[in-house]
Parts: sequence; structure tokens; C-alpha cells
Amino acid sequence: MLASHEQVRLRKRLLSILRQNSEYVQLYYDTYGYTPVEPLLAYLRTLKGCETTTRSDLREVVESDQGHYFEWDQGALIRATHGFLPVKTKGRLAEVAPPDTLYYGTHRKLLRQVMAGGLLPIASEYVQLSHRVEAIGLPHDTLSLVAVRAEEAYRSGVRFYQTCTPYSRDDPYYFSDAISPAYLEPM
Repeated sequence: MLASHEQVRLRKRLLSILRQNSEYVQLYYDTYGYTPVEPLLAYLRTLKGCETTTRSDLREVVESDQGHYFEWDQGALIRATHGFLPVKTKGRLAEVAPPDTLYYGTHRKLLRQVMAGGLLPIASEYVQLSHRVEAIGLPHDTLSLVAVRAEEAYRSGVRFYQTCTPYSRDDPYYFSDAISPAYLEPM
């Protein structure tokens, strides 16, 4: 059980990260602001004062949050419910040719919708994808993965981008315009 001040500190850190206020945090966010819990925990453990943060600590913070600022079904994904900011990419992207396949992660309850309507930049300026499955997370409880035939989509006119900042050297993430369901395959 966390002490009161530890709970407050962890809550503030979570809100800051999940609202994407730091361009140094390299986490995957789907169209609705969800990010996988395990990479989030790994990142939290690199922060001073959070080295021993556990899944139970996250559960405690989420369950005791009277403002309901978090949404987490105790599965693989978590998000901030208020103040989600799309990934800040404007002016920092370069158009690129993507690899053959990219990956998209979403909540399992949204998979049917994604497969029927394609990938749309609803709450963000672009769709966020990754060339490494592990950068999104492994399918677990609530996380579903979709393979995107990116090169084929690119040849048909879909534009893909990558960040061009000093922090993007090994960036596994790509951004794209809307992608038709014709280029998607559930994993």
C-alpha cells in the first residue's frame, strides 16, 4: 500500500505521461489515447522515486482516484480520460516510405470497428503505428494487434511519416493518414 504522498506523486506522473505532455516519453498511443500498461510501467521505473512501481500501485492509484481521470480495465491498456492530447507531431514529421508491415494496437472491444472502418485519426492528427510489435505490447486480455500492409497502402497513395527530432534516432513509430480496412489483418 502506498503512502498518501507516494500516491499523489504517482497520480501526477501518470497524468502527465498519459496526457502526453512530454515529447521525451516514447510510448505507443492508439487513436483513443490507450497505451499498454507494461511499457508504461517500464518507463515509470526509470523515473526518480518510481523505481519500484508495480501493477498493484497503478491499481491503487486508479481505484482511489475520485476524479476518474483514468480508465483501466485491469488488462493491458490504460488511458487518461480527461485532457488526452494527441501526439504533438505538427512540423516534426518527414514523409517516408514505410516498411512492408507496420502494426497497430487497440482495445479488443474496438477491433471489429477498426476492421470495418479502417484506421482513422479520430482523436489525433495521424494514426500511430510501429514497425516493432513489442513497442506496442503483446496481445493480452484487452489488447488486440492489427498488421498493416503499409508498403501496399503507400503504393496506393496513403502517406506515412516519421518524427525528425533529436530524440527519434531509434524511434519505432510511424504516423499515417487514414488507412482503409483493405490493408488490415487482425493478428
